[in-house]
Amino acid sequence: MIMPLCHRSSPRAPRYAAIAAVLAGVLAPLPGAAATAGRSDGVAAAASADEALRKGDCGAASGLYRQASQALEQPELAARASEVALACGQYPAAHAIAERWLQFAPGDTGAMLALTQAELGSYRIADARGHFKELLKGAGKKAAEAIDAVVRRAGSEPALAMLRDLDAAPLRGAEAQLELGALALEAWDATLALRYAQGARAAGASAPAAALISARAHAILGNAAGADAAARQAAAEPGGRLALAQALLVLGDDAGAQAELDRLRTDPEVGGAAAWLLAQFALERGDYAVAEQRCLTLINDPNSAPLAVYYLGLIAERRGDDTAAARDYALLAGTGFEPQGRRRAAGILYRQGERDAAVRVLNAARDAEPDERIQSELAAADLLSEAGADDEALSRIDSALRRSPGNPGIAYQRAVLLERAGRVDAALAALEGLHRERPLDVGVTNALGYTLADHKRDLPRAEQLIRAALAAQPDNPALLDSLGWVLHRRGQSAAALTPLARAYRLLHDGDIGAHWGEALWAAGQKPAARAAWQQALDAAPDNKLLAATVKRYAPTLKAPKPPPALEPAPRTSI
Repeated sequence: MIMPLCHRSSPRAPRYAAIAAVLAGVLAPLPGAAATAGRSDGVAAAASADEALRKGDCGAASGLYRQASQALEQPELAARASEVALACGQYPAAHAIAERWLQFAPGDTGAMLALTQAELGSYRIADARGHFKELLKGAGKKAAEAIDAVVRRAGSEPALAMLRDLDAAPLRGAEAQLELGALALEAWDATLALRYAQGARAAGASAPAAALISARAHAILGNAAGADAAARQAAAEPGGRLALAQALLVLGDDAGAQAELDRLRTDPEVGGAAAWLLAQFALERGDYAVAEQRCLTLINDPNSAPLAVYYLGLIAERRGDDTAAARDYALLAGTGFEPQGRRRAAGILYRQGERDAAVRVLNAARDAEPDERIQSELAAADLLSEAGADDEALSRIDSALRRSPGNPGIAYQRAVLLERAGRVDAALAALEGLHRERPLDVGVTNALGYTLADHKRDLPRAEQLIRAALAAQPDNPALLDSLGWVLHRRGQSAAALTPLARAYRLLHDGDIGAHWGEALWAAGQKPAARAAWQQALDAAPDNKLLAATVKRYAPTLKAPKPPPALEPAPRTSI
C-alpha cells in the first residue's frame, strides 16, 4: 500500500505583510558605502522574495530569502526565511539560511531548530541527531517541547529515526520519555513505545500517564491482557477513561468496545468523545441510521461538532444526496476539518460536471502560507487523476514542481500519479531516484517496494525493500499490507494472511480489505474472503480497488444500501 506523505501541520508563520516590520529598521546608516550597499541589496532581495511568495514561486522565494539572510544579520528575517524554505520543501536553502543564522547568532535555539528540521527534511538523520543534541543542551527541562517542535515540522517518522537510541540527559526525564512514547506510537513502533513508557515511569511519571501509552502499545501488538491491565490503570489519568474502549477497538473486539463506549456516553468528562467514537463505529459498519442519529446529538458540542458535521456530509453523500453533503462540507470552513470538507465538496462538483468549480474549491487562499498552497495543488492534481484526467493532473504536478524544485513531497506525488496513469516504468524510475536521494525515507522505500510488487516486477527486491521499511515502523498497517501483498504476489498467500489481517485490524482501509480478501481467496478460504470483503465494503463503499476486486471474485457482494435520511435537526454554527 502506498502511503501519502503526511506531516503534522506547522504553526502558522507570519503573513507576507509581516516582513515589512522586519525590514523597517535594517537600513539604519552604517559606516562605509559598501556596507550600506550590501544591506540595501539584502532588503531588496527580501522584498523580491516576498513578491515571489505571493506568486507561489517557492523556489525563487527561498533563494531570495537565502540571499537576504546572507546580507542582513537579522534574526527575525532569518527565522522567516528558514520557515519559508522549510514550508516550501527547499531543504538545502533552509540549511544554508540556518547556518548563516548561527554565524551571527551563535547558539540561537531557533537557528539550531531550523538546522535540525532542514536536515530531517533531507533525511540526513545522523547530522540532525548531532544538531538536536546541541539543541537539547540549552533546553533544560523543556526537552519535550523541543521534541514536539521538531516533529511539528519534520513529521513523526524522521523525528523518531533521529531520536531512536539517542542518549542525552534531557531525554531521560519523565516528561520527555512520555513525549517519546507518544511519538513512537505515532510512528508505529509499539515495542519502542512500551520501552519509553517504562522509562517514563522509572523517571517519576505517574503510573496512569505511562499506562496511557502502554495500553495502546499493547493493543497494537495484539496483547489483550496487557492492554486491558494498562487501560484500567490509565483510567485514573484525566482523559484516560477512554483508554479501555480505544484499546478494544484496536484489538478488534467490537462488541466489548461498543459496550464500554455505551457505558461512557453519560460520563461528563469523556461522554462527547465516546459518542463520536460510537458514531465512527456505526459508520464503519455501514449502519448509517445509527451513525446519523449519534452525529445529530453532537452538533451542539463545540468540540465534537466539526467531526459530526463531516460525518453527516459523508452519510448524505453515500445516500446520493449531494446537495445536503455539500451544505455540510461548507459548514466546515474555519475548522480543523476544512481541508477534508473541501476535498469531498470538490469531488461532488466534479461528478456533477463542474470541473473548473471543483478545482477552484481546492485553491488556497491568496494569503495562504507556502505549505498550504502546495497541499492545495496536490489535492487538485489528485482529484484530476482520480477522475481520469491524467495528463492534466501530471501537468499540474509538474508546474508545482517547477515552482518548488526538489520538493520531495511533490516529487513523490508525481510518481504516484504516473503509476495511476499507467506509466509504470516512469513511476518506478521516479521512485528509484527518490530512493537514491532518501534511502532512509520509509515512505519512499515502501512505495518503491509496493509498486514493484503490484506490477510483479523484481519481487525478491520488492520484498526486501518492504521489510527494510518495516524494520523502522514495524506496526505500520500500510507497510504490513505491502508485506502481505508482496508475499501473495510471490505465491505465498497463506503466509500473507497474518500481516494482512493485522493490517486491517489496525486500519479499516479499503485497499487493505481488498488485498486481505484476495489472499484469503487464493489460500482457499473463500467464505472468509467474502466476509472480509463485506466488512471492507461496509467501511469503505466507495473504494475503487475494493470494488474492482469484489466484482472480479464475488460480484454478488454489495456495499450497504443506505436508509433514507432522518429528519434533520437544526444546525448550529461551528
